[in-house]
Amino acid sequence: MVTKSDTKPVQIEIFPRRFLKPATAQRLLDEIYRSGGILRITIQGPNLPKTVPYGPGKGIPIEENMNMLLELGDQALELRVKVGRIWLELESEDRIEGVKAVCERMLPFPFSIKKKQIFRTKPTVSDYAKYGSEVEDKRILGLVDPKAMKERDLAILSDTGGDS
Repeated sequence: MVTKSDTKPVQIEIFPRRFLKPATAQRLLDEIYRSGGILRITIQGPNLPKTVPYGPGKGIPIEENMNMLLELGDQALELRVKVGRIWLELESEDRIEGVKAVCERMLPFPFSIKKKQIFRTKPTVSDYAKYGSEVEDKRILGLVDPKAMKERDLAILSDTGGDS
């Protein structure tokens, strides 16, 4: 479903007025992904703690935040944040109306969709430190977390990457 096109990609932000439950986020992202034309997806929101951060229960594991997975295509990703915003890069501006229709159908509360520049187009210092002077897949620009413990905490949904 992740495709490459001759038209100029457009980036949008879906900003629901409430945090999305994992099941709602899963259904929404599934519908958006099935509609096609997605180049990149990023989910943004506050971290979900694995343990109680303070108070008398400090250090006790929070069971409801364990093993929450989002499935997109053939990839399963651990959900580590409350879904507050969804950033999308679409292959063309024609796809915005389809995403808006999906959001209207799936979200029973107000939301806004804004078109703006979100993703990086040039390598950051962190990209340079992690990947060197040449980044093979331009879709990962700006997505490096310099404080991340894991080597790579993102999923590539197809092998058609490169110069998108």
